[in-house]
Amino acid sequence: MQTKTEIKNSGGLYERPRYYAASHLFFGFVSVWYPLVGILALIYQLGQYVFNIRAFPVEGRIEPGNSWQHTGLKLFEMAIGYLAGTLVRRLY
Repeated sequence: MQTKTEIKNSGGLYERPRYYAASHLFFGFVSVWYPLVGILALIYQLGQYVFNIRAFPVEGRIEPGNSWQHTGLKLFEMAIGYLAGTLVRRLY
């Protein structure tokens, strides 16, 4: 298992609980019906990048350090959720 230092130095990605990935997918999915949710989630993610922090609302903590790779992964997860929501909306 890698240490936190090794993770921080492995391409800019950070270890995180899986429910955060699920939340990004969820926010992307919901934003098909409620675009404001997607806009606010995008502002939130870009704000973390700009201020070089990572927020963990479930744990109630903020840690220093962020990267474009980490932010890009979160935005990619939101995009996958959005595409899934778009598909569901068109099918039903």
